Amino acid sequence: MRSALLSNGRLAVLLDGSFYIADLYYPHVGRYNHSFGGRFKTGLWHNGKFTWLESIPKRIEMEGLTARMRVWWDGLEVEFFDFVDFNLDVYIRRVSIKGEGYVRVIFYHDFRIMEAPQANTAFYHPEADAVVHYKDRFWFLAGASHPIYEYNVGRRDFGTVLRDCEDGTLEKTPIAQGSVDSAISIAYPNFYYWIAAGQSLSDVLKIHKAVKTNPTYYEKRSVGYWKAVTTPYDDRLEAQSIAVLLGHISENGGVVASLDSDILKFNLDTYAYVWPRDASIVAMALDEYGFHAVTRRSFEFMLRHVGPEGYLFQKYNVDGTWGSTWHPWTAAGKNSLNIQEDETAIFIYALWRHIEKAKDFDLLKKAYPAIKAAADFMANFRDRELGLPLQSFDLWEERLGVHLYTTAAVYAALKAAGKLAMMLGEEEDASTWLAAAHAVKEAVSRYMFDEKLGRFVRSVKIEDGKVVEVDRVVDASMIGVALFEMFEPSDPRVVNTVKTVEERLWVPKVGGLARYEGDIYQRVPGDYGQIPGNPWIITTLWLAEYYAILGNIAKATSLVKWVEAVSPPNYLLPEQLNPFDGSPVSVQPLAWSHAEYLLAKSLLKKTEVRKQ
Repeated sequence: MRSALLSNGRLAVLLDGSFYIADLYYPHVGRYNHSFGGRFKTGLWHNGKFTWLESIPKRIEMEGLTARMRVWWDGLEVEFFDFVDFNLDVYIRRVSIKGEGYVRVIFYHDFRIMEAPQANTAFYHPEADAVVHYKDRFWFLAGASHPIYEYNVGRRDFGTVLRDCEDGTLEKTPIAQGSVDSAISIAYPNFYYWIAAGQSLSDVLKIHKAVKTNPTYYEKRSVGYWKAVTTPYDDRLEAQSIAVLLGHISENGGVVASLDSDILKFNLDTYAYVWPRDASIVAMALDEYGFHAVTRRSFEFMLRHVGPEGYLFQKYNVDGTWGSTWHPWTAAGKNSLNIQEDETAIFIYALWRHIEKAKDFDLLKKAYPAIKAAADFMANFRDRELGLPLQSFDLWEERLGVHLYTTAAVYAALKAAGKLAMMLGEEEDASTWLAAAHAVKEAVSRYMFDEKLGRFVRSVKIEDGKVVEVDRVVDASMIGVALFEMFEPSDPRVVNTVKTVEERLWVPKVGGLARYEGDIYQRVPGDYGQIPGNPWIITTLWLAEYYAILGNIAKATSLVKWVEAVSPPNYLLPEQLNPFDGSPVSVQPLAWSHAEYLLAKSLLKKTEVRKQ
């Protein structure tokens, strides 16, 4: 879990509950994490006493992508104010301490440059009065506005530097190599501390010199910038959601799902990848709020990865290379592919929404070859007898089949592609794709609606033009038939489907909607006998969006308010909640959670205007 996110699109810093640096990404938001698995600690010395921040109760709040922490200890009132400058690649902390006596602040640096502890170097730079870490092309400089009182560098595995922090004297070892750590102490009650990032020693020295000249200037302009971004929105979670999404977007347009690396403990991997689905939903949310220049970069990033085959891979590293996957190549065959087809579909659907809202016809001209490749793929990747899409993995990345959510997304994408084709006079393409969309819709009515249950089913398996298996498990993603406008929200089949979803997946006690019946992902200790799974933010907001589309403002509002009520004080929405006490579970923040919140708020506002 993270208590704060600070980012400028190249340098991103995430702080944990102790206000320690837990993640430090550079030169992309999402790659590399130069504190991977480590912690940058902060300690206080006062009149011969020492404590790490982790031992003190604290109050942490965010305003835009700035963070403030207050603690009271040993007669001292301590405030830290942290931010990443929007232009320079530097993380800055203002330290303000009130109280009597002699005080020192100790900053411990736990760099694992390029996500590995070995082959690092750390040294004290006397001319700059700073400690420098480097490996390969990555350089980091830790400095301050006031003179360094003491410093030390050493071998991390020996534990010398950490012990020095705690015993009151840093030994001033000038250099160390291998698996190294470092610390500096500042013996002033009011000062600025920073970590500059660059790709050479001259880069970080230049930033160090600039900030040292007038650190207050950089604080004022960063505060001003985030006030400009967030002030137009009265709702605090709405404003913070916009800031959080902007903080997840790398300068090259890659949108990372989550920067919280604590999930590493669960599956030895993280969420610091670009999933085309998540990225497209983030772009849709920001487009609703007018951030078209930002979202265009995201669409351009994904357009670069639509190859001649017409579909997107499961996920990408933010530098554009393929991310890790668990979808086996053995799943690819005449009836299936080891992809998640909804990702390609949602991307095309989101791109159409962007072009319409932003009137970005310049992007349409450039994007049309990729649009054509993707739409042709979706039109052709269908069973010729049934008309349904062929099998791919579901949006939860667990099951191979023909899924209702994916099918609804494909329908929406083919319609969107047809409209984009018409804008360019590509009538033959438009006719082909719109006809395919119609055929998909008809096939869903025929093969994915259960007459006996009176609702749609989650998925089917197909073989040689026949449905050979039906999955009737109740899944929140089935709401997608309404959200992607495959069927009217008032269609009795949709109403019954959503009613079943709400009845079977609503979590007792804490509230919120689980993903599906029997969901075991990220379960916590406790009796799940009457609980379908952990409540998710995105699924609950899908339900809110459905009721907003239906025109039920009261119901939609109550669901949105539930999300606002479970939002933590720092306004960083998690992926899931503990069904027993409502505490955050899995990554925090999750960009998709914030995006769905903004989409739900936007839909609710539109519905309210429509009903006036």
